[in-house]
This record gives sequence, C-alpha cells and structure tokens, in this order.
Amino acid sequence: MDRTEAKRVIEALLFATDVPLPPARIKSLLGEIDSKLLRELVQELRMEYEQDSHSFALVEIGGGYQIYTRPEYAKWVQELFKGKRSSKLTAASLETMAIVAYKQPIIKADIESIRGVNVDGVMATLLERNLVMVAGRDNRPGRPLLFGTTQEFLRYFGLASLSELPRIEDLEEYLKQREAERERAEAEIDAELRRYQISEHGVQVEADLGDQQDQGSLDRGGSEGEEAETESGGGAEPGAGEARPGQGETTSGPDGP
Repeated sequence: MDRTEAKRVIEALLFATDVPLPPARIKSLLGEIDSKLLRELVQELRMEYEQDSHSFALVEIGGGYQIYTRPEYAKWVQELFKGKRSSKLTAASLETMAIVAYKQPIIKADIESIRGVNVDGVMATLLERNLVMVAGRDNRPGRPLLFGTTQEFLRYFGLASLSELPRIEDLEEYLKQREAERERAEAEIDAELRRYQISEHGVQVEADLGDQQDQGSLDRGGSEGEEAETESGGGAEPGAGEARPGQGETTSGPDGP
C-alpha cells in the first residue's frame, strides 16, 4: 500500500467511526503501518481540511483521532439530530465528575465527604454512561473500590488527555468571569425591560405611601378634634329652656314685702 492510498484509507476509517480511533487501532487495520508515517498522514489530512476550508476538522481527542464538525456549523447539525441527542449531565453529575477527574483514583466515601451528600445514584449514572470506571481497590480496611475517568470522559469533554484539564486556579478564575458576565447580562436585560416599559407606558412615578398615610392621619385627627369640641358644648349658646343668670329670679331686699 503506497502513501497516497494509506492516507485515503485512514480518511475512510475516520469518516466511518463514531468514536476516536487510537493510533494502535489504525495501525492494526492498515497492516502495522509505521507510527511516524501514520502521524505524518494524519497531519497531512488535517492540513488539507484546513486549507480547503471544509466544514469539518480532524482532531486528536480521547486518545485517538476523529473528524468533527466545526463549531460554526453546530446549530444545523443539532437540528438534524434534534430529539435524538442523549440527555445532558445534571449539575450533581458534573460536580461528581469533576471530583473524580481531579482527585482520581478516589473512593466513593471520599467523594461523598467532599460533596457532603450520598453519591450512589450519581455514580451509577456515570458508570452507566462510561464516563467513570473502576480503577482498582484502595488499601484501606474493606478494600473499597477506586474510581477514575475513561476515554469516553475525554471524548465527551473534548480532551486529548488528562493533562489538558484546566488547573484549579484557572477554573476558579473562569467561573468568576462567567459569574461577572452573567451579572452584566442580567443588568442589560433589566435596563432593556425598563426602556421598553417607558416607551410603552411612560415614566411611572411611585406614590410615597408613607407621606399619604401621615397626611391622612393629620386630617382625621383634625376632624375628630372638631367633633369632640362640638360634643363637649364648648362655646355653645344655652338652650331655650334654660334660664340665664339673673332672669326669672326674685330677690329680697330691705324694701321688699
């Protein structure tokens, strides 16, 4: 098999596979091709795709090679497979997955100690999806199982090897940046909603209920005072049946009868 034919066979294999093909697997299929030549042919294919501006690229991922659609065409591919994609990992699964990735090999008890919750269900899901595997047994009493990541984990997260995992410090900085971006986005949304409300309904002035209540109390207090004054008879004229002082009275003096 000459060089050109070997390159086209490698290309056909990469188009046909739905998982990364390790170099050892390609070599076995091509009849033990030289490792150096294999790398050169893969690199040539990668450069051809780049120079011809194809909608796909040849990438090294998960310990092997695979042809991937470029990110700018992802939304159309997603529509093609709409409703057929596997469910995404939950937040609990991602958190557990991160602990295994950075602490492996690790026993389940240590994972639960870090998370503070039981992880039986989450670990069962990760094992079922082949994202984690049993990597051996610990030397502690009871010989608990040790867990580590798989090649499928690398493929799922787009990594060629575990060395490409971001450092904890970089990850913390990234999460801070994402949080700041989220807060800015929320502020922009609030501002846009405010502008829309003003354009549709005008500026709405909120009434100061505290001042209204205070004024209402003063008004009620004045009315109640006037009513009380009226009821107490202050400043009122005597009734028709009442005698005024000095009226209808007979006084005896020295000249009286």
